[in-house]
Amino acid sequence: MKKNRPKNIVITLGDPSGCGPEVTFRAVKALSKKKVNFWVVGDKYIAEQIPEYQKVKKRIFFLEAGTKNIDKIKRGFISKLTGQASLVYLKKALKTIEEKKFSCLVTAPVSKEAISLSKPKFSGHTEFLRDYFNSKRVVMMMVSEKIKTVLLTRHIDLKNVAASIDKEVVLDTIKLTYSFLKKQLNIANPVIGLASINPHAGIDTFMKKEEEIIKKAVEQSKNSVYGPYPADSLFNKNNLKKFDCIIASYHDQGMIPFKLLSFRSGVNLTLGLPIVRTSPDHGVAYDLVKRNSQAIFSSSMQAAISQAIKLSS
Repeated sequence: MKKNRPKNIVITLGDPSGCGPEVTFRAVKALSKKKVNFWVVGDKYIAEQIPEYQKVKKRIFFLEAGTKNIDKIKRGFISKLTGQASLVYLKKALKTIEEKKFSCLVTAPVSKEAISLSKPKFSGHTEFLRDYFNSKRVVMMMVSEKIKTVLLTRHIDLKNVAASIDKEVVLDTIKLTYSFLKKQLNIANPVIGLASINPHAGIDTFMKKEEEIIKKAVEQSKNSVYGPYPADSLFNKNNLKKFDCIIASYHDQGMIPFKLLSFRSGVNLTLGLPIVRTSPDHGVAYDLVKRNSQAIFSSSMQAAISQAIKLSS
């Protein structure tokens, strides 16, 4: 891309009944001076209900989804229709990226529950995009100025975590994480720490099979990666300075410390795709939409768009 040309960022409004429309238009307003073309996918019927849209509508290219019966939804409430609309936006965004040869997607939050009312097997943006692009392996990385963490397993039941981890999964995750830190985030010599699954890293207890798997992968990896370490002491200030990224074994193990430190500024990145994909680190916030609350913040969405701008070619 020539330096004098603006970058193109495709943004989905997410669940039209959730906070996605608000946070998207607020974030675009905050970033309106950037040399960027904002391509926003959604329904204008929804957009026109958002005060911020009127302030940025001349700044964006709006891609009308034309969702049937979109005027029937009730904002702040889950429904089959809102889930269907979310998928319409996502599919139209991906089609636009392919047709126009863009390289960057930002997704506002969706409700997995709403989408599952019509697509029971839907488990999240990350898995949908993996299947859409036929990617062998994708990795969910959470990024902020204070902490970077990767999830070895994502949206699965805790009881299934141990069975989902093998040496290949660990090695692929390390490889994708290390490559991204070095090539996209320009960290010269990334250092990665891995959290154990079991308490105390399974040392001197009967709970050590999973830790042996992680340990063997660490030993086989050619990258600067260490562990597994006990998760209850890994996410401290000293280690967050020592490691450029920490790989957590399961969802809440990584997301709890991440959100404690970066709830209003965190960004969700998907590694392993042929495009850049980012998202805010929060959900649809139906409860806040119902109250029309000023508590809805757009800082995480702004950070997601800003990160996408930095990473896009």
